[in-house]
Amino acid sequence: MDRLLPFGRKIWILDAVAVVWVILWIVLGLRVAEEVRGLTKLSQTVSQTGRGVEQVGDALGGLGGVPLVGGQIGRAARELQEVGRDTQRSARQARESAENLSLLLGVSVGLIPSSALFLFYFPSRMTMERERRALRRLLDRAREDPELDRLLRRRSLATMSYRQLESAERDTLTRAG
Repeated sequence: MDRLLPFGRKIWILDAVAVVWVILWIVLGLRVAEEVRGLTKLSQTVSQTGRGVEQVGDALGGLGGVPLVGGQIGRAARELQEVGRDTQRSARQARESAENLSLLLGVSVGLIPSSALFLFYFPSRMTMERERRALRRLLDRAREDPELDRLLRRRSLATMSYRQLESAERDTLTRAG
């Protein structure tokens, strides 16, 4: 992939575009997570409703001793209490699901669109930068070494395109002349 990447100022522009791309998707992922997490407010309302229904059932349960209708009121009170508890359980599960979904969607939206950059571009770019620095250190240590000059020429022939070699030759002749 190194040979597919541009050189000079163009690579820095490409780096900036890649970083902005990643940041935008991460911000969008955080925003999606925040919106989905907002669904937990709905589960709080449902939980409060369940608590209210359970309390009504508790209050009706106190009327269970009324002659003639007490048995029916007692059954209705138990049913209301059970519905209230079920509603609260469902609200807790919905809240947990919304929190899990917000995390999953946030991470997915934030990272999947940038995964190709993390898997291919950034590692290739770091390798390219390491090689550039190593070459610069090598050149600083041995400016006038003919063996180094031969090594660099062979490496250039092996890795550079004809157009790049021609351009480098023209630059060398221009500087020498």
